[in-house]
Amino acid sequence: DERRAMAMLSDMLINTNAKLKELSKGTKEKVQLIMVMSRRAKLYLLDEPIAGVDPAARDYILSTIIKNFAPSSSIIITTHLIHDVESVLDDFIFLGYGGKILMSGNAEEARQTNGKSLDELFREVFRCSVSF
Repeated sequence: DERRAMAMLSDMLINTNAKLKELSKGTKEKVQLIMVMSRRAKLYLLDEPIAGVDPAARDYILSTIIKNFAPSSSIIITTHLIHDVESVLDDFIFLGYGGKILMSGNAEEARQTNGKSLDELFREVFRCSVSF
């Protein structure tokens, strides 16, 4: 949907005449997000959409994702930045090495049952021993 794409570019203050190779890494990622979210899809697969951008841009990107998908659609987001996406999650899956499911379920039920945020649960599940 070209109209939606142009509106998102304008919202994110991205010059529509700039060449992609001239844009910063963060702006390139925003353009990729716009290319995805301007489509009318039933399923969106977003791989680390907020990695490599500053915290303010993360909030804006998440807001853009939420505002631009149809309620009848589904979004799958892969990320290690659980804290930043937790507020928009309905369900979650923590995948380990080889795609093994280590924990999954409804986000709110997991928080209530465990008395912890998903970010805290993620840190527990993927705890590394570090010695200094």
